[in-house]
Amino acid sequence: MPKKPFPRSEWKSVEWGCMPLTLRTRTLFASLFAYHCRRPLIAGRRKTIFGRYASFSIRHAERSPLAQLLKECAITDEVSKIEVLVKEGEDPEIDDTDLEAVIRSVREEQDTLFILVYPGAVPEDDYPRLFRAFTRHLVIILPLGKKELSRMERWIVKGNFNACLVYLAIIADRITTGPAPLPDKYASREEWQREANAARLNHLTDLKGPQLRTLIKKLSFLLSFERSGMEISEACEHAHISRKTFYLWNAKDPVFKKLLNIRNT
Repeated sequence: MPKKPFPRSEWKSVEWGCMPLTLRTRTLFASLFAYHCRRPLIAGRRKTIFGRYASFSIRHAERSPLAQLLKECAITDEVSKIEVLVKEGEDPEIDDTDLEAVIRSVREEQDTLFILVYPGAVPEDDYPRLFRAFTRHLVIILPLGKKELSRMERWIVKGNFNACLVYLAIIADRITTGPAPLPDKYASREEWQREANAARLNHLTDLKGPQLRTLIKKLSFLLSFERSGMEISEACEHAHISRKTFYLWNAKDPVFKKLLNIRNT
């Protein structure tokens, strides 16, 4: 297992919320990416016409678990780089002008997944803007606010790295799918899917596979299960597994079986 940025025994004692946002973000993502792969974070800077951003990136990210999960879920194709951006300076807030400047700065880098960290809440009207950036330029920018960072930090303290991966995949799915309203009969299914996935997040700690690829396929299946209307064949097709593999997981992996049937309680 790759060496973590700091010992797991010390995670609970880390004062995450007392850290400056840049250090907090770097610590979180260094912990997340060091757990499954040996790719270190590369620190740098990115400038836009309206601001300067701390940049933490992973190059050759194709084999990172996040890139593999996004590809398995058909959210995006090959991701060769993941870059996390945090605004620096006296005014760390990200307003409409800042967001447009970031989009202009990264719009030619279609092989990179960007994660933009907000010092407060992510404004709801930023999601349509990020969806338009995806449809026009095929660039994916995931917005993370303080609330999202805190959730991920709590999972990391508990060793629940799987939840962080799934959470980022859910946000990526929202950015690439867009805000189009669904017909009533499908809207209830979408709500059901959100509730089931939210209920699973806190219970993903013990889900494993003999290989990372198997774990990614299990996560992909669970993400697509409700979306497919709980149709096993369709979910198997989405996760690129056979029905035989699904029944083997269901019989041999009690954690997978429990997660499959979990509901929001």
